[in-house]
Amino acid sequence: MEQAFGWTATGLSLIYKIPQIIKLYKTKDASSLSFLSLFCQFLSYSFYVIHGIIIDDLPIVTMGAVSIVQSLLLVAMYCYYQKACSYFV
Repeated sequence: MEQAFGWTATGLSLIYKIPQIIKLYKTKDASSLSFLSLFCQFLSYSFYVIHGIIIDDLPIVTMGAVSIVQSLLLVAMYCYYQKACSYFV
């Protein structure tokens, strides 16, 4: 029962970025996004994964890992559409 809350939070965390990804793909306009914010999200999810591994909590590891992928996708799309991160690629 105690992990039910973790899996529920994980599920909600995994879907809340999908509309932003879709909107960014459709509009191809990243001007309203903050690169620093996206990068901080990526770092925070990385620490969630490390923390989840240390405490052996699969919902946290899963949420962090999938959120890292979503964050990297948003950062890549931001860089591509803003043409502002060419020095990273």
